[in-house]
Amino acid sequence: MAREFTDDDRGSTVLDHEGTELGSVTDVRDGRAHVKTDDTASESGVIDEIKSALGWDDGNDTHELRGDDVETINDTEVRLKRM
Repeated sequence: MAREFTDDDRGSTVLDHEGTELGSVTDVRDGRAHVKTDDTASESGVIDEIKSALGWDDGNDTHELRGDDVETINDTEVRLKRM
């Protein structure tokens, strides 16, 4: 786990392990980030594999992200582990 999410992570871009943009952090609650997925990622089909691996519900465009699924976090980006 990289670290728990904080309020400072709001607005950070969320990327898969290859650097494909998936969305952005819109909220942080109880150390978990809430990610709004990007329409472009959804249309490309990239997000489907990530949603399945993370157990994200297809009915929503905002999903909870746990620190255990994250490789690195910096000031502007959250990069996911290889799934």
